[in-house]
Amino acid sequence: MPAELVKLADEEIQAHLRRLPHWEIDNGMLQRRFTLPSFPSTMFFACAVAHVAEVGQHHPDLNISYNNIAVRFVTHSAGGITAKDFEMAQQVDQLWNMFDWKPN
Repeated sequence: MPAELVKLADEEIQAHLRRLPHWEIDNGMLQRRFTLPSFPSTMFFACAVAHVAEVGQHHPDLNISYNNIAVRFVTHSAGGITAKDFEMAQQVDQLWNMFDWKPN
C-alpha cells in the first residue's frame, strides 16, 4: 500500500487537525460543514468540490441540505483517515477561500 494510503495514528490525526482548524473527526471521518447563502450556491460549491475530488482521484461523501453541505473524507481501502484525506481537505479549504461564499 502506498505511504499516502496508510491509516494515520490518532496522534498524527490530531497534528493534522491543528493545521486545519475548521475540520473535525466525526464517526471516523474527516469532516467540515459549510453554510452558503442559497441552494444554487450550495450546489455550485458541491460541483466544485466534486471537480477537485475527481482531479485528486479521492472522492468525499457529500451531505447537502438546502444551504448547508458537509464534506467528509475517509480512505476506505486503508480502513481510516490517511494523509490523502487531509490533502484533499486542504484543497477544499483553498476552494472555499477562493470565493465569497458567506451567507447574507
